[in-house]
Amino acid sequence: MTPTLHIPANEHGVIRVFALSMTDPEAKAIKDDPAALIGVLGVPVDASHVEIFPLSDLEGVGLPGYLMDGHAVPEAQIAPDRIKLDKLGGWVLVLYSRAFDGAEVTLTPSPALTLIGTYGTPGTNWQSTETLSAEAAKPYSAPPETVKKRPSDAAMSGRIAMVVLIGLALFTWLFIWIAG
Repeated sequence: MTPTLHIPANEHGVIRVFALSMTDPEAKAIKDDPAALIGVLGVPVDASHVEIFPLSDLEGVGLPGYLMDGHAVPEAQIAPDRIKLDKLGGWVLVLYSRAFDGAEVTLTPSPALTLIGTYGTPGTNWQSTETLSAEAAKPYSAPPETVKKRPSDAAMSGRIAMVVLIGLALFTWLFIWIAG
């Protein structure tokens, strides 16, 4: 059983892993019916940011590997829960911050859900002090745009004359065909 969980407004980059204490048909029913998520989480969520799957699907990778390799959760965050994550069986529910669409919510999970862990994914460091030294990174280093030359007046006149001659030939052929 998991106590009430407070999700702050505009939370991002947080992954919550819950164990599902239910039968396979019950877990499959929740997976197949996004509306059933309200019953297990206690609030409406965007089902496209919730994953429900049997841990047998991660054979060879394991839940720690799935979180580290698939979602870039740092190993240092996984380490305290590694034994717990490795020993889990059955079904899990993986809940991403984006499921709340930036809203502040309070989850009241069903007794069938047990929070296993909460993990953060690293964000992009926009304060990088690394300077780019490649030639292509320098301002105005792109090759000049090639400007397509417009056709000359003589070329345009030739094209118009060709269209007129084709039209005249089609008209003549049509006239002969109708008269014939």
